[in-house]
Amino acid sequence: MQDGGVQTVRRAVTDAERILVTGASGFVGSALTQRLVAQGRQVHATDLRAGAVPTVGLDVTDAAAVLALFERVRPGVVVHSAAMVDDRGARETFQRVNVGGTQNVLSAAAITGVQRVVHISSIAALGFDPGPDADEQTPLDLTTGSPYFDTKAASEKLVHDAHAAGRVPAVIVRPGDVWGPASVQWVHRPVEMMRRRMPVLIGGGVGRIAHCWIDNLIDGIILAIDTPGASGGTFAFHDGSTDTEFRRYLECLADAARVRRPTRSLPPSVALAIAAAGEVAHRVAGIEPMMTRGAVHYVSRRATYSLKASEEVLGYRPSVDLNSGMMQLAAVFKR
Repeated sequence: MQDGGVQTVRRAVTDAERILVTGASGFVGSALTQRLVAQGRQVHATDLRAGAVPTVGLDVTDAAAVLALFERVRPGVVVHSAAMVDDRGARETFQRVNVGGTQNVLSAAAITGVQRVVHISSIAALGFDPGPDADEQTPLDLTTGSPYFDTKAASEKLVHDAHAAGRVPAVIVRPGDVWGPASVQWVHRPVEMMRRRMPVLIGGGVGRIAHCWIDNLIDGIILAIDTPGASGGTFAFHDGSTDTEFRRYLECLADAARVRRPTRSLPPSVALAIAAAGEVAHRVAGIEPMMTRGAVHYVSRRATYSLKASEEVLGYRPSVDLNSGMMQLAAVFKR
């Protein structure tokens, strides 16, 4: 949906709400904050580090600091996008940031009477491979063993429970695999691996990717902010494709970045063994692993994710598909 459609929905709600965005310097938070500012909204951007717009320092793991800021700003809407988004790192850190940080935001929102919390979750909350047409009825998976996946599921459960108990009006957003010019996970890291002729294909690359262009996601988040009937809902967002395999995605990405297309593929068993060894090296010596076992499982999945709720409740229609997104990336890489 283009900005005009989003703004039409917005006028039907209110222009007076103050919007606080956590994680506003991250990939998603930064893009959202810039769009909201461009629309003339009153935005309070918060993060641990400076961002593209003026940003107030906030550590979401500090409950007292979160409450103090909420009491000062009195936001009508909070978009909680602060999270550790990676497949590498210590479980304790993921737990503290993704779960503890979410709890602090929910508690502060309840105390200060926030009208809506829009929680940025992930399709990863459903596990490595939830099957065909996974949707809001698909159970969360807190037992994958991957810190990122498990803590995204646990934080989403906190939000769901807080809304169900009447403590905080909330909406849950589940982005697919978010890509765009600033994406590390789905653009810059695989491009660098292909430049170095490292294997990026697992099992021939037949696993599916639920690619979600950043602007499509921002359209969806704004709909989740503005649509009155969204409260209590869980909404997935991607580019509308349900059958893009990783091989095709990576070949298109290679063409856009003008690097050689990937030809080497690792059998899943070999990739898992390499990943396990890399995780040990990371724990012992701090060496960044090329991949993790969670990542191997994830890129091997055949799952698809339903957009039915997003389309019917929010009116979501992705405006950028794989081909048009790759054209935009090609223009960026050409600079």
